[in-house]
Formats: sequence, C-alpha cells, structure tokens
Amino acid sequence: MASLEEAYSLEYGDIIDPELAYDLFWAGVINDKSAFVCPSEFCNAKVTCINIAKEKQDMHQSPHFRGYKHSADCDATLEDEGSVVEVAGDEGTQAKVVKAEEIPDVFHLKRPDNQFAKNPDMSGEKSQKKKAERRRERLVRDGEVRSGSEFYSVRSLVSKFIRYRKTQALSENKVNISGRDQSYGSLFKGVYQQTIEALPEDKLIYWGVAFVDYLENQGCYQIKFGQNLSWEGQEIRPAFFIHDDIIEQYPVRNLVVRRLEKIRNSEDHRAFIFLYSKPYGVEKGEKRYINFNFESLDYLEVRFLDLFEDLKA
Repeated sequence: MASLEEAYSLEYGDIIDPELAYDLFWAGVINDKSAFVCPSEFCNAKVTCINIAKEKQDMHQSPHFRGYKHSADCDATLEDEGSVVEVAGDEGTQAKVVKAEEIPDVFHLKRPDNQFAKNPDMSGEKSQKKKAERRRERLVRDGEVRSGSEFYSVRSLVSKFIRYRKTQALSENKVNISGRDQSYGSLFKGVYQQTIEALPEDKLIYWGVAFVDYLENQGCYQIKFGQNLSWEGQEIRPAFFIHDDIIEQYPVRNLVVRRLEKIRNSEDHRAFIFLYSKPYGVEKGEKRYINFNFESLDYLEVRFLDLFEDLKA
C-alpha cells in the first residue's frame, strides 16, 4: 500500500487532495470513499480516502489517500518522498529534483465558484487521458515543478500546523498567501494577553480555547476566547459572531454546524478555535470590546479539547 498526496476522483472528475475530498464529501458532492484511482497516467490503482467521513480531524485521524497495487510504471508516489518528478517540457521529458520542504503550500482566500460542482465530462472512459493532463497542469506552474499543496480552508492549514509543531518544523515549512511566503510558525498566533496595537497589520490565524454559545435573539453563534487581549491598557476577552445566513450559504455547513452544536451543548462549551482574521477595538457607549472580523467559514476551524494531547506532544 502507498500513501498519495492526490488522487483522481471518479465522482468529481478531477485530481484532488484529501482535504478537498473531505470538503466535497461533507458538501454531498461525493459519497464513496473508495471512488478514487491513482492520479498517474501510467497507473489505475484503486485508492481509498481514509477517514473522509469522520467529524474530527487531528494528526491521528486526518483524511488521507491510500492506494493499492500500483503498477510498476507508477510515478505518483515519488512526490511523497520529494525526490524526482518527471515533467514534459519543450525539450521532451525532464527529471527535476524537488525537496518538498522547499515548496510552500498555497492558501487561496477564495474558492473557485464552481468548486462544488461535478464535471461529468472528466469521468468515465475519458478519465485516463484527462487525469494525465490535469496532473501535468498541477505539477508544473509557470515552468516550475510544484509539490506544495493548495488549500481553500483553514482546516487544512491547522492539520499541517499540528503536524509541524509535533516535529518542530514550523519555521522550515511555509505557506503562500496572496503571493507572500511565510512560515507556519509565523502564520499561527495564540491569543494570550497581547496588545492589539502591537499585533501585525496582516491577518494571521489566531487560535486558543474559546467558549461557544448561540444567541437566539440575534440568530448567531458567539465565540469568545478564554484569554484576554488588551486595548489601550484595558484587558478584554476577544469575540466574534457567526450569523445564520453565513452558515446557510456555506457548502460544508453540515460539518461546521455539527461541531458547533456539539460544543455549545457540552458541559463547559469550550473548544479550540482557529480563525484567519485580525482583532480590532470597538466602543459602544461606555463599554469596550475587542472583536475579530468574520468573513468566511473557510477561515474558521473548530477542534475539540482532546487536541490538547496533540499540542503537548
């Protein structure tokens, strides 16, 4: 058995990574964890997406592809080792050496409009030719070989953050956002008694333990961090709000709502929250608040408290 970074989805009709497969499953676009094949044009090995139906993602349960009985000519598993990738160029097939840690992941701030639509023209008997074309497109961007992953939700970045934290590799591994590379270590910032005036201007993934409640009269979830930030010397617990209309428009809402509901109905209402945003101060009469802008459910990840064990490791 071999592990794969990507696989060809027979239901979706494209080469996708496990994180996108996870989103598509929870959006109801794909339904069969075994309806995948190896992305290599030289191989039709069957592939299964492990843990695609599980609610929780952590280092032990994150979704991943597993292929069975690859052909002798299969070249898809070479990328796992970050060694040699053969690509077709102007001068014929070329072999290039790529170190995986040198290629940043990419976090797209907006999903393609048709990402949750199936493409029947790319499945069935046309799949072999099409998956070969798509694989070359994904491997080569602007004339250079790529092996970094492309993500559309913070959920995927959190999984990698936990992995790199455990292996003490946060500074070596990078992610590109809006054309700028930064390390996973600098992208994630814990909420813990910082002054908002001193925080970076750019958005980061702020994270920490927070309380989840639902405000019936306002039709929204209120997420309030357990630790304080300070604004002009005043310590305040920062919060943000997720309104029902935003949830209704989100394709993967089943996953998000089930997590939020489990946590708000739990004994202490607490969870680990990761949010791509930036805090700001608000004055209402004599009261002061620190809030985070909430723009998209793709910018949010909710984890249960058993994540403590992974973060300690």
